[in-house]
Amino acid sequence: MHQTIRTWLGIAVLCAVVGATPAMAQNITTGTLTGTVMDAQQGVLPGATVVAVHQPTGTTYEAVTQADGRFTMLAVRVGGPYTVSAEMTGFRKQEQAGVEVGLGESRAVAFTLQLETVQETVNVVAAAQVIDTTRAGAAANVGTQTLEALPTISRSLNDFARTSPYFNTNTDSATGGEMVSVAGRSNRYNNMQIDGAVNNDVFGLAATGTPGGQTGTQPVSLDAIQEVQLVVSPYDVRQGGFSGGGINAITKSGTNAFKGSAYLYGRDESLVGKLPSVITPAKPTPTDTKVGEFSDKQYGVSLGGPVVRNKAFFFGNVDWARKKTPVGYSIDGSSGQTWGNADTVQQVAAIAKAKYNYDVGGFGEFSNPNNSNKVFVRADLNVSPRNQLTLRTNWVDAMADIGYQSSTSFKMPTNFYHMTDKMLSNVGQLNSSFGRVFNEFRVTYSRERNKRGGQPGVPDFPEVRVDMPDGTSIYLGTEYSSHANQLNQDIIEVTDDVTMVLGNHTVSVGTHNEFYKFYNLFIQYAFGGYRFNSVANFEAGLAQSYNYNFSNTSNPKQAADFPVYQFGFYAGDKWRARSNFTLTYGVRVDIPRFSEKPNANPVAVANFGYKTDNVPAPVMWSPRVGFNWDLSKSGARRQVRGGVGVFTGRTPYVWLSNQYSNTGVDFTSLSVSYNAANRLPFVANPNGQPSVVVGGTTGRQTINVVDPNYKYPEILRGTFGVDHELPWGLVGTAEGVYTRSFHDIFYQNINYVPAGALPDGRTTFKKFDTNLNDVMLLSNSTDGKSWSVSYKIERPYRRGFAWSASYLYGRAYARNDGTSSVARSNWTNNPSGLNTNDPPLTRSNYDPGHRVNLSATLPIPLFKGLRSSLAFFFNGQSGRPFSIGFNGDANTDSITSNDLLFVPGSADDVVLYSSVAGQTATWDILNNFLQKAEVGDYRGKIIARNHARAPWYNHLDVRYAVTVPLPRKARIELTADVFNFLNLLNKDWGWQYFGNFGSTNLIGYGGIDAATGKMRYNLSTLMGPNYSGLFTRADLRSRWQAQFGARVRF
Repeated sequence: MHQTIRTWLGIAVLCAVVGATPAMAQNITTGTLTGTVMDAQQGVLPGATVVAVHQPTGTTYEAVTQADGRFTMLAVRVGGPYTVSAEMTGFRKQEQAGVEVGLGESRAVAFTLQLETVQETVNVVAAAQVIDTTRAGAAANVGTQTLEALPTISRSLNDFARTSPYFNTNTDSATGGEMVSVAGRSNRYNNMQIDGAVNNDVFGLAATGTPGGQTGTQPVSLDAIQEVQLVVSPYDVRQGGFSGGGINAITKSGTNAFKGSAYLYGRDESLVGKLPSVITPAKPTPTDTKVGEFSDKQYGVSLGGPVVRNKAFFFGNVDWARKKTPVGYSIDGSSGQTWGNADTVQQVAAIAKAKYNYDVGGFGEFSNPNNSNKVFVRADLNVSPRNQLTLRTNWVDAMADIGYQSSTSFKMPTNFYHMTDKMLSNVGQLNSSFGRVFNEFRVTYSRERNKRGGQPGVPDFPEVRVDMPDGTSIYLGTEYSSHANQLNQDIIEVTDDVTMVLGNHTVSVGTHNEFYKFYNLFIQYAFGGYRFNSVANFEAGLAQSYNYNFSNTSNPKQAADFPVYQFGFYAGDKWRARSNFTLTYGVRVDIPRFSEKPNANPVAVANFGYKTDNVPAPVMWSPRVGFNWDLSKSGARRQVRGGVGVFTGRTPYVWLSNQYSNTGVDFTSLSVSYNAANRLPFVANPNGQPSVVVGGTTGRQTINVVDPNYKYPEILRGTFGVDHELPWGLVGTAEGVYTRSFHDIFYQNINYVPAGALPDGRTTFKKFDTNLNDVMLLSNSTDGKSWSVSYKIERPYRRGFAWSASYLYGRAYARNDGTSSVARSNWTNNPSGLNTNDPPLTRSNYDPGHRVNLSATLPIPLFKGLRSSLAFFFNGQSGRPFSIGFNGDANTDSITSNDLLFVPGSADDVVLYSSVAGQTATWDILNNFLQKAEVGDYRGKIIARNHARAPWYNHLDVRYAVTVPLPRKARIELTADVFNFLNLLNKDWGWQYFGNFGSTNLIGYGGIDAATGKMRYNLSTLMGPNYSGLFTRADLRSRWQAQFGARVRF
């Protein structure tokens, strides 16, 4: 079915391309000036000369009207103001000043020339363009005024991406970082470009999807950004590389005037609100809790100006950030939320110190550092009237200590990991015009080096998990994925686009090619990992599970080292079929290739029929077609637009790197699955872990394979929208977007095969080959889908005043959301019911639900010479979906956190107990939990993945700014930003919740009761003194925070 849709769509587009001429793509680093020249009787004037001058730089563009009186100037600088003039022999010259061009937008300018009865020039001020009559798909622009006006504490592009109803920013429950999902798709499926260069974390480790994202830094200073475009369904074939959404930003350039600024923004714990403690049985009356040590300082300088007036320009920015963020929990209750189990945790710490000479750290809330240094330099040269050259470089040096806490797990300070990241990005672009032919040529080189390890100055130690009596756990030692972890990335891009204006057709053909070189050192459990089900067993040194991985080669730090090439070619046409109807259509093909293969393992072929040395080699065709129908008559503007097309994104290359690392040949992977009866000797020496296991059975190989027919993520996306001009200068947009997955990722552990069934009908599993651990198969599913409907009203920015309001409702469904960078984790973090290797289509982790956005910027007059403004952004939205599962391995697949809960219909369906002495489990306790979880129609069934949602979330950010004039046209701007302003008004407002890794596992699975044959439910966590409910509250994000800033402009 999917292949049929794509085939017919491709045939239709190819026929159109051949029959008409190939396609114009929307410029992604520039804009377009277009329009008509007519006489007073509305007759067209072919042969008229139109000149546009970019006033800040003197850059000049020229065009001649065609037979229909139209002119087109491609690849013009974004911004303005422009002065555009039209003249023709026998007519008066006419000029329009104040013309602004948006990124990727087509700015229309219309001229009506009068007969030349007297020699004079007619000057007018151009009206702002209300509606872009060439746009087909869903997109939005964020200009300089908005970037400078709206509140932002993090000074992140995410703070402005959220202004689009499709771009949903959420906290990553695993790291506390921020991620963006677009139109119900995974954050790993987005594409970010800066100055036309891919600025993704193409390897796919960061939740933010950007280079340096793992350290929480931004890929470029916000002060270097001029404009941002947010795209969901661009039907020009030039834009690709995503099956989610795209963020396209361009940077500032110098002008003919020297301009600069110096800025400082800061906040600390005195500017953070107190928060009521979480209610637990041990603390039924909440008390206000303060935040731990906290500071955030951002400062920098920018300077731009001419090197040679009207010829050469420069712009530079240096930006520093120094931050310390509290983790949100403490053992001793000194600040943050009190985690509980203080006596037991202190006992574990004492054992670690006395018996193993290991200091786990303190018991108060601790703060993680997060620092970055950024340098940005750009040069622009008007080589000639027909050639413009841009060169820029961007350097980022960042570090962070990272980890997360939750109500059910507490990581001691030594279990947080230390990450460093250094990134260099260089871009060179030459724009040339040859009459009606335009060429854009761009070359980029990016280099990124990041390293992850334990805390500096802390000795290496195996990761240790100790379970508490109430079902919670603490972690100490070096975090298991940080034992040997380093990533080097080198990326070269070469892009060339040729565009021709041929009558009513604007033809574009081009190529975009990416060349990657990856070095990925990733050895989990290189120091060993142990789990103890009691403090007594930890003291005795007898573990219940054990993991240890080591290299089989001569290199103890064997890494995946491989290149990837991705070639892209496209052709398309923007055809103005009628004066009010534009058709955009084209086709692109993307061809990734791997020149080196992983090592071959005959065991994988003999046992499972898959080769470890297979690499994907798809050829991915993306036909697209879009339209814009201008229905405007006299008065208000109105247009209908839409389109349908195929969008292909990159696979995060970490998913394919797993195959290079885990052939089963390069490494030995010892894994003894958790069993309460195991008694495995604990070895504290990180470099002396046992390669022979005593006291448990183990596999010795972990294998990752890829289906030979594997395809990169690919979707069909359709859009239909109506834009209409409303009274009082407002613009309304009604829009719908539908997405159907052609190819999503799908993970199975094919070493686990059906063994039987539980009373609730779920399949139980056993290993096919007991000498192996996991055999992870990466393939595709074709079932995913999502849809969104939205309405937005906005008043575009004029004279310091702007506002917008939008509402979106959407649904998204998937079989696997690809939430992790590790193959096994993508399987284990996907809670399942009847069959863990065949999960059904269910609500996606990224299901948007309801979203309401409100934003405004309002000038507030003060006395003479002083200006001020008030701005705010409000977001109200449905809570994130999450799953309710067992804490325990119900289906015997060796995983204790991925089994969805069977919801009993009555007390007769299950056997209840508590593993804590003195506690009596009752049906009322369980039933009360189920009612709060809103299990609905799932009584007597296994609950669906992501059936539950966290509570509705309201968030309001506010900024007040005052501008004070200084001599010589300089000025100082004083700002006050308040994040989560609602919490400042009422300490019980503005709270944000989430489920850990998208799931909540609070009911223990105790096996099958021998007497009754029923499932046994351990309610010790629900009855524990520290039980705080279904969710984990994001401590810092739930508090109000204020930030003060000062900026001098000159």
